[in-house]
Amino acid sequence: MAAESSSPSLPTDHPASIQFSAWLTAFNTGDREVLAAYHSDTIFPYSVASRDIKGLDHEHRLARASGGFEVVEIEPVELQSTATIVIKEKKRPIFSRVSILVDDSKADYPVEEFNINPIPMPLKFIPEDDPRWPMFEKGLRRLDSSLRRKLVDGIVKILKEEYVEPELGEKMADGLNLHIKDGRYDEITNSNEFAKRLTKDLHEIGHDKHMGIHFHEPHPEVHSEDQKRRPEPTLEELENMKFGFGPITFDTDSAPGKTIAIIAINSFLPSTAETWSIWNDIRAAIGEKLSSIADADALIVDLRQNGGGDPNTVAFIMSYLLDGAPQHLLDFVDSSGQVQMSFSTLPLTELPTGTKVFGSKKPLFVLTTRDTISGGEDMAYGLQAFKRASAVIGDGNEATAGAANPITNSKFICEEEFGGKWWLAAVPNLKPVHEITGSNWEGIGVKSDIVAGEGEWVGINDTKEVATKIIVKSLGAGKSEL
Repeated sequence: MAAESSSPSLPTDHPASIQFSAWLTAFNTGDREVLAAYHSDTIFPYSVASRDIKGLDHEHRLARASGGFEVVEIEPVELQSTATIVIKEKKRPIFSRVSILVDDSKADYPVEEFNINPIPMPLKFIPEDDPRWPMFEKGLRRLDSSLRRKLVDGIVKILKEEYVEPELGEKMADGLNLHIKDGRYDEITNSNEFAKRLTKDLHEIGHDKHMGIHFHEPHPEVHSEDQKRRPEPTLEELENMKFGFGPITFDTDSAPGKTIAIIAINSFLPSTAETWSIWNDIRAAIGEKLSSIADADALIVDLRQNGGGDPNTVAFIMSYLLDGAPQHLLDFVDSSGQVQMSFSTLPLTELPTGTKVFGSKKPLFVLTTRDTISGGEDMAYGLQAFKRASAVIGDGNEATAGAANPITNSKFICEEEFGGKWWLAAVPNLKPVHEITGSNWEGIGVKSDIVAGEGEWVGINDTKEVATKIIVKSLGAGKSEL
């Protein structure tokens, strides 16, 4: 079998395909302004997209990393409102499957759901004389009852041995065993689909959103001792990512004579010597961004697009918002209660030279959504627990995602059956214990003190507007009345 070389053409009379083509055209420019112009609340709101493109920063980052996508397969569908397309990155041999749902009753076919998920390279695109063919043929083999049973057994073993909450681990293991016994998985023959289903079932039983069962193409082996740490980005690449930050803006109009700073933090890049050699440069760049808001009279921290990251960087940023450093924030403990990692803020003398801190006295508000997750929740939870946040304001959400427990020891399973490193069980083996609460946000999220559009804020659905109105009142000046 030869690899297919020509790209299939999307139909021009099919609503979902038309909208997908419009998105792909914008995405493939790699231009931030073009993407921003394409997306709108009426055509393609980011709220309907899966995490990889849930927000302009996320989407632009993927566009730059991938070099755009080319269509390699159009899967058959019966409805005008849906399309499923297999795409391949232009820069890397990485494939994904996109599913799109549009409202075909409207002339502009607005997007109602958009999911993009990486998949292993389909076997049909690998020439039979490619030396990787045997590896892919084994890894992508069709599932039968015996293979499904072995996979569940492997996951159950890890749950019982590794999961940080032993009783809940037993409950999840029992749930998977019951599902396979009852025949709920009998029709699943595709490994990618089975991994998604297992993850979904574990989430429903245990409500741990860090938990995941993954099926993916193995990464090439790294043999050099010098390459054992993760591939290191350049400062230019990190600058293009804005070091994990979104826009930083200043409102000088709402409260005359006062400045309200709004800083969006979308991720927490690793910033320790254990991760990258340029960690000092990363901290200096982050410190420069935080210094830019230090003299503001009030601060809005926007975590609505935050997808998590390194807890060391959370602690580093918190050093600019809390006094009395070093301030112990939280520990990661294992199932026996033993502390494995500890996180604290840094004293001023250990912050980058020339750094200015916002401090702990001025008004500070935190914006979240139900998709604020992991490290974003860590920051929101800490600011709330230390009573540093004047309020956590939810963007229609009563709480954030509720994913607290980290994973430091993922395990590969069923390597004899599928080959090395195809199936991965990512099972949380630690949990945070916060200094103030003695607990964490696992399964419940960070509770919103205020929900935009609700209670006294009915009719005001914008979280920034809610925060600004409260700040204006607290500063005792402004154009707006509460």
